[in-house]
Amino acid sequence: MSSPGSMPRHRVFVGLGFALSGIALYYFLRRVDGQQLLAALGSANLWILSLCVLTKGAVLSLNATRTRILLLPLRRYRFSESFLAWLSGYVTDNLLPFRLGELVRIDLLARAGRISRSSTAAVVGLDRLVDLMSLLMLAAIAAPLLAIDLGRADRLLMIASIVFACLATAVWLATHPSAISSVVAVLVRPLSAKAQAWLVDKAQRFSEGLGALRSRSMILSVIGITLVTRAIGLLTIQCWLWAFGLSLPLYAPVVVLLFVSAGVMIPSSPGFIGTYHVACAYALELMGAAPEVAASVAIAGHFMATVPWTIAGLFVTLPGIRRVWRQERQSLRPVEQVAST
Repeated sequence: MSSPGSMPRHRVFVGLGFALSGIALYYFLRRVDGQQLLAALGSANLWILSLCVLTKGAVLSLNATRTRILLLPLRRYRFSESFLAWLSGYVTDNLLPFRLGELVRIDLLARAGRISRSSTAAVVGLDRLVDLMSLLMLAAIAAPLLAIDLGRADRLLMIASIVFACLATAVWLATHPSAISSVVAVLVRPLSAKAQAWLVDKAQRFSEGLGALRSRSMILSVIGITLVTRAIGLLTIQCWLWAFGLSLPLYAPVVVLLFVSAGVMIPSSPGFIGTYHVACAYALELMGAAPEVAASVAIAGHFMATVPWTIAGLFVTLPGIRRVWRQERQSLRPVEQVAST
């Protein structure tokens, strides 16, 4: 049962997210004429936009394949199990606040594989680190094109340093499986013996989830899949531009991707409404697109990127989630409740 103060705090965060989305939407819509916006939306080539549904499916499939490779040291998952976890997390992020999709993905992978959530949390964390690293590489590529002096981009360099430090730490922990347990054992000495045993076990299982980093072939496969995924993501944005007849520099999709990625990091309503649109439109205007066209691309792009797969995902994931949760509901207890045994 939650504490008396948790619900008000929860509501404050939810309200803050919706408020930020509302402010972003107001700023987004007040800058364009409504009739011009509708005219621009009506001029879009729907056949080209429909390709975005296919490219989004390809991105989800590649992400599921990458996760499946990272999970190989723990268990050989079926593609359907990994894809269900990814699609369920994606649907959750678009319908609920606080990026709860990550927790759903961790839980479904643990239940499907009958392994510890600590191990699947390590895998999902690796997924996100690799994604962030690929974005930083794109930022480094785009910076000279946009005449940005990376030497003065202190925050970007700080983030890059943190990401690479995290990756280096993950590799070290993967190649020294007992190290994390030893470190945690020292840190938790003030706690009870039962709590120490539970936390050390969790740390060990987290280290097991990093096992893919011990295989050069797995690392190369993950890098290759990530590069292909980013390329398809850039193709998706290029389809937006083609659909609205925009002729922008070749690096335009890279800039839009970077701005949108930054926009969705801002706390907002489910589906990143408002922040996504402002980031996308601002990036396009920065490269010379008219405000009403930029706004139209942002609206159509966000719709095609989220709505079709969210609606389809509801019909696919809800039965799957129920089925996974019913299968061996008690099987995780010996793993997850080490402290009580």
